[in-house]
Amino acid sequence: MGLITDRLIRSAAFSRQFLEGDARDKIAGFILSRQNRDGGFQGRGAESDLYYTMFAVAGLKALGHPIPAFKVWKYAQSFGVGQDLDLVHLTCLIRLRIAFPMFKKARKKLFKMLAQHGADSAYDLFVKLLAEDYLREADFPETLLQVPLTGPTTNIAAALIINRRYDKEAEGTLMSRFTEAGGFTPTTGVAEPDLLSTATAVFALVNQGTNLDAIQKPCIKYAESLWRDSGGFAGHAADGFEDVEYTFYALLTMGCLIQSLASDYGNSTRTQ
Repeated sequence: MGLITDRLIRSAAFSRQFLEGDARDKIAGFILSRQNRDGGFQGRGAESDLYYTMFAVAGLKALGHPIPAFKVWKYAQSFGVGQDLDLVHLTCLIRLRIAFPMFKKARKKLFKMLAQHGADSAYDLFVKLLAEDYLREADFPETLLQVPLTGPTTNIAAALIINRRYDKEAEGTLMSRFTEAGGFTPTTGVAEPDLLSTATAVFALVNQGTNLDAIQKPCIKYAESLWRDSGGFAGHAADGFEDVEYTFYALLTMGCLIQSLASDYGNSTRTQ
């Protein structure tokens, strides 16, 4: 099935079939406007952050826009092998550094640092696998993860992707979190959807072959509603700030929904 990160980028790239050239340029312009002089990209504040830098690079890749590679390389290099980073930021460092030539010794050190971090949730395991995909063939669990049906949408989606099989019960739980507003909520019982939950849900569902035709239009409309004049996307309706993370989630949401139209659901092979 290929590397998970490559599948994420490919899915997000389908958004190009929906977005016109001017729209793609405007979104890319917003992403580039968040880059600092040190080569990193801003998060919710003015400082550069590895997490947001990784999303900025992923967004530009999905749009097919040139990436300021040398600046990004210099920024990533400044973190060495990530001795002082938490799990999420270490995986972002790996995903950035692996895009450039690297000595085998540095690669081994990065993997050693990653191995020292545990995974407390399906989402933690998912981000570890994203990084391990690049360092070697990822070790997917031999036994299926228990899908946390009462947990956050992100954890359910992560478990579905890791298990790599069709799960009707998980599908039903995720679809029950789709709202009239056009997005998915972070948990059952929450009224307002957000882009993170929406993007992770549709990516997991399209990867297991769920037919998304019924939600395509309202879901794309929801993502569009979060597009701001700056060219970036906000995380939810009440969010007054756009950032590169949610901008990538918007591209992923739209891309997965376009991708789902090309899927032959009637003839898809599912592991029951």
